[in-house]
Amino acid sequence: MKVVMKDVAESCGVSVATISKVINGKDANISEDTRKKVLDTIERMGYMQNEIAKGLRTQRMKMLGFILPDISNPFFAEIARGIEDYANQRDFGVIISNTNGDAQLEYENFKRLTSRMVDGVIFTRTLKLQYLNEYSSFRLPIVVVDREIDFHGSGFGAVMVDTQRGIYDATNILIQSGCNRIAFISAQYMSDHDRFDGYCMALKEHNIPYLPELVFRRDYDVATGYDGIMKILDANNIDGVVCGNDLIAVGVYNAIKEKGLSVPNDIKVFGFDDIYFSKFISPPLSTVHQPAYEMGAHAAKMLIGRIEDNFPLYAEELPYNIVIRDSV
Repeated sequence: MKVVMKDVAESCGVSVATISKVINGKDANISEDTRKKVLDTIERMGYMQNEIAKGLRTQRMKMLGFILPDISNPFFAEIARGIEDYANQRDFGVIISNTNGDAQLEYENFKRLTSRMVDGVIFTRTLKLQYLNEYSSFRLPIVVVDREIDFHGSGFGAVMVDTQRGIYDATNILIQSGCNRIAFISAQYMSDHDRFDGYCMALKEHNIPYLPELVFRRDYDVATGYDGIMKILDANNIDGVVCGNDLIAVGVYNAIKEKGLSVPNDIKVFGFDDIYFSKFISPPLSTVHQPAYEMGAHAAKMLIGRIEDNFPLYAEELPYNIVIRDSV
């Protein structure tokens, strides 16, 4: 016979409301003796799974939250896979929350995750500086992936790649291949280590003037690549494009083809991330490989180490690789 909340309440000699408050962590005004009695009864009667009852007792649910801006982006999906695989090895679950790149929605989703009693949260990309104090006030361990921000005093962990240097290298390769009018298309994204700065550094090093009309910045998606290169080509001649990610590069490919031009004969294209289909598009895309799966796994390892063993959080930089294919 299924045990219901009323059965637990009758066995404990308390109200159903009291049982509900203990289960939902809203038991600040309930005595420790009553709380312990309720948890013991829940476990004894099998009202909830043992792991849940154990989590209520220890204030640890063996659950991580992962907040990401776009689950349809294969790069973030690969990070999620790395998180889940490592978490499963350590008997942790993962709740995934998509924000569509909206910082306010990210914050609301974070609050929802805390209400579900996650033990820690992993963020990627969307995290905005104005919410750092709010996130810190929840006293949950937090690890940030693929987001370069000033972590001083935040107490957050971080797993990242030097994306600024990656874009610098990609721009240099285009220059070395003969390009001198190179467009840059990426997201409107502010950081002390922004990809745009890597592009500008490479141009300056080779005495190539920076031309704002060759830059288009909006989102990390296919439409940004398509709209950006269309706008640039309507008024400019270019021979190379550096893209903030591979999805942008796909949009660039489509627009170049519509203009009656070809990659790489007319315009060379460099992407970023090396998502799984980059080598299958025509021509195969040269790109900067980020170890997305490893970034997710390292973030989960760091976070679980903090939760279970109280290890300190830290900043970890993983290496990137340049992948040359037929688009350059």
